[in-house]
Amino acid sequence: MNVLFYLFTVSHLICTVTSQQVSLERQLLEEEINSGRRTCRLYCRVGIGFHLQIHLDGRVNGSHEPNQLSVLELFAVSQGVIGIKGVYSNRFLAMNERGRLHATEWFTDDCKFRERFQENSYNTYASVIHRNHRTSREWYVALNKRGKAKMGSSPRVKSQHVSTHFLPRLSLHEKSERGFTITDRNKERRKNPSPTPPKPPLADTKVHTGTIPRRRQIKYWPKYRFG
Repeated sequence: MNVLFYLFTVSHLICTVTSQQVSLERQLLEEEINSGRRTCRLYCRVGIGFHLQIHLDGRVNGSHEPNQLSVLELFAVSQGVIGIKGVYSNRFLAMNERGRLHATEWFTDDCKFRERFQENSYNTYASVIHRNHRTSREWYVALNKRGKAKMGSSPRVKSQHVSTHFLPRLSLHEKSERGFTITDRNKERRKNPSPTPPKPPLADTKVHTGTIPRRRQIKYWPKYRFG
């Protein structure tokens, strides 16, 4: 009886701890959704592809390989308006009156960007307060083919250009993409021959050796999109 009571108590404690962990994770996820905060990387497919990163000294550029500087936190300011903060650098992405991108320690109106979803599943981020006052053309966050930040005031920086298109990626590991391999068994060249007992070869009979069938490996790369 004591053994049964002990086993029942241990199992009850394990179930209680597991349910508490699940409820805590669910609560944290709900708080993140309700607060409008997202932790991700912004991938721009211009050139060889770059991740937007914010440095400790306030520089803003792109890195081909994901790293800790490219981990960003996107938080909602108002409807359609967000702020972008570097998690490691603890600085906010901003655009000055000339259209130059930089990072600042304090959140101001220069740090407000309007997020829009494009038809190709990418997003654009335009400054809320800075634009061309003569033509009312918006200034966008953009990277060039070498990974450097472009001037938002440049007439070549448009919402249709690939340099302004960013894809929020949820994976925060060093390897930003993970694939899985499946075997296409329908493409086997030959079936495995059934095992037969060996027979002694005759003098005028040729011995044929069986071939091992090859299986074609197909690689699938999932695409992650936030929003």
